[in-house]
Amino acid sequence: MKPHWLVGLALLPVGYVARKLRNDPQFGASLRQMKQRDYQGTAAWKMGQFRNLDKTPLHEDLRSLMGDLVGYIKAKQTQPAAPLPVAVADSLSQIDPAEDYLTWYGHSALRLETGGQTVLIDPMLGEWVAPVPFLGHRFPYKDYHPLEDIGTIDLMVFSHDHYDHLDYDTLMALKNRTKAYLVPLGLGAHLRAWDIPDASITELDWWQSTTIGGITYTATPARHFSGRSPSTRNKSLWCGYVIQTPHHRIFFGGDSGYGRHYPMIGERLGPFDLTMLDSGQYHKRWKNVHMQPEEALRAHADLGGKWLLPIHWGGFSLSDHAWYDPIARIEAADQTERVLSPLIGQRFAVSEAGTYRERWWEELRG
Repeated sequence: MKPHWLVGLALLPVGYVARKLRNDPQFGASLRQMKQRDYQGTAAWKMGQFRNLDKTPLHEDLRSLMGDLVGYIKAKQTQPAAPLPVAVADSLSQIDPAEDYLTWYGHSALRLETGGQTVLIDPMLGEWVAPVPFLGHRFPYKDYHPLEDIGTIDLMVFSHDHYDHLDYDTLMALKNRTKAYLVPLGLGAHLRAWDIPDASITELDWWQSTTIGGITYTATPARHFSGRSPSTRNKSLWCGYVIQTPHHRIFFGGDSGYGRHYPMIGERLGPFDLTMLDSGQYHKRWKNVHMQPEEALRAHADLGGKWLLPIHWGGFSLSDHAWYDPIARIEAADQTERVLSPLIGQRFAVSEAGTYRERWWEELRG
């Protein structure tokens, strides 16, 4: 582990308590605010909290946590040796209205453009993925100014409330440009705590659908957990989304371990022209809540996907594997040549997705 990681771990409890004591808005809604709505009778709510379809132990005992620390200390190449290349997408350039376009901003942040609509998905575009600015700094990029390139946002979509997906700083920077928000059950409490009007927020349970701007979204089960502080653990739901545009059926999986929900989604709502699946920041202790790259390929097959865009990598080091390991492993295991690897910030048409398969990261492996 690099020195800044050791310092960060030592200061994390102090910084966390200090921010908590002064009610820092980064933490979002309090437990009292999150308990203001009743979720009895919804798909995943059981005994006062949201649950997964499959049993999902997290192994958070002291021995496991100390093992993580040793692993982080020994880890190598968790950060790129040089700034990652970025394909700057001009958001004002003309695009074909009869096509869907995706732009990946690193990690799990994406932009979907379709039918004149601009949709941001899990837009973590900030610099830090922790409630205190000591841990999880964004990788260096050669040219990265996504907030400047994004104009009016018709819809902002969130899969769950963890800091590397629901970013307070990004939300504050974009809220005056954003018309509506789509979130899983309970997550709306955070938005309301940040003065987002309740009328602009749609909350979905698993398997529920809504149509916004001519696009139909269906929230689907995922295998994960939630919480921005210990007191709000699993008080909001986590999910993936089926996104049905006039042109394509797309699946965004959010964060999820492998589980029986993938065959269920494929059977009910597949097949898909493109899937976007969690395949980075994995660890043996987190096997139930994050997929290994090879498992993402299995989930893609279960879903009936054509093209697979690996996400949850390329933005931050949140585990002890090399920064490029997720894409290198999934490429090596991809027997059907369906894995995509666009540059960060590179806009591409979904119908032409198969042309974005360059191994740009290999020159930076060190």
